[in-house]
Amino acid sequence: MVVITTSRKPSQRTRSFVNDLARILSIKILNRGKSPLGDILSEYDKLIVVEEYKGNPGKIKFYDIAKNKIISILISAKLQREVCEEETTNVEGKISMEFMENAKKYQKLFYDFFSGFGIVDDNSSFKMRFEGSLSDKNIFYIQFYENDKKIGPLIIVKSLKLLEID
Repeated sequence: MVVITTSRKPSQRTRSFVNDLARILSIKILNRGKSPLGDILSEYDKLIVVEEYKGNPGKIKFYDIAKNKIISILISAKLQREVCEEETTNVEGKISMEFMENAKKYQKLFYDFFSGFGIVDDNSSFKMRFEGSLSDKNIFYIQFYENDKKIGPLIIVKSLKLLEID
């Protein structure tokens, strides 16, 4: 099972971002409270942790316990309501993944992580599209679509690191 959680005492904006991701990826939100991260990692195979920077979502860590790997991305984000002005929920529970331009080199990395969720389906009307960046400051964007309509959230990836779990 995969869950998404935050660092301790998240801001309202970070909670909104986590809610947006959970609705689109059809995953469970874990309200962390004072639980140590180690306790949470011992209960779940895969975990997504959204961390803050100055009250905004600033980093996402994708933990894959079985493979002892962490994908850590430094981000800035636009919420779903800022992209399409409405909340959209993935009722299918499935999502397809597309990799465009220079984001293609990250395809295996993200496919390996998300394939374990059981949500990846190439025939889904919901898409998670990894798009090449228009700026030298950013690596790529992760944009979510329903059919061809942008539904958000928009994740702007500024840096990416692959780490080993100790």
